[in-house]
Amino acid sequence: MVTNQQRLQSIVQAHAPSQPFLEEFQHFHLSVRQKLWSVDNFHRQIHELKPEVLYEQRTQGNILVLDQSTDIEGFGFYANLLLDGFLMNTMSALDILAHEIKVLYRFNRVPNRIYIHTIKGCLVREHPLCALTKHLSTELAKPWFDTFSKYRHCTTHESLVGANVRFEASLITGDLQDAYVPLPDDPRRKPFTYRKERELKSYCDRVRKHVLTLVRHSYYCVIQDIQSASSALPII
Repeated sequence: MVTNQQRLQSIVQAHAPSQPFLEEFQHFHLSVRQKLWSVDNFHRQIHELKPEVLYEQRTQGNILVLDQSTDIEGFGFYANLLLDGFLMNTMSALDILAHEIKVLYRFNRVPNRIYIHTIKGCLVREHPLCALTKHLSTELAKPWFDTFSKYRHCTTHESLVGANVRFEASLITGDLQDAYVPLPDDPRRKPFTYRKERELKSYCDRVRKHVLTLVRHSYYCVIQDIQSASSALPII
């Protein structure tokens, strides 16, 4: 099945006004794919994240007892590493998409630093009737993006995963099997609260789905805008 990303690439290749235009578009277009590939890899590692169990034998009377433990601090460090990588690449995918949009649409004025929210502002100001403008304005105003942005900013400066990780054990054997990694309600407020009961793996599932939907539908909207502009590039 041909994706909207592939359709857009074919359209731009057919209607690019110059070779430099096409090369700049392809650079960012491929970079979005690479970042989404990285998102998938960090997402997989987060789902495979399990506590490393350490065993120690000791004698209790005449009975040999096997104690098990785990390095909670080390587990927290690694969970933070994976979460940081996941959040960094998901936001990077959106910000690189913003650069791609800058190539495809003509703007009279753009900020020095281009991010997904700043390019949305440029679209609102200069292309208010475009399909992409409506899509990004709606999606970036949703609560998921606000929380996601706060988490991404926080992991740049500090840890989101604390010492309150809970390890789940088998009811039959008592062996450690998994970990429940809570995420704070609002990383800007200390001490952290956890009333929303966000958890690392399920949260990353939701963010990945949101980001993939945003990117894929953005390409669909760009194709619509190109067609409305009679295939002229950049879109005026």
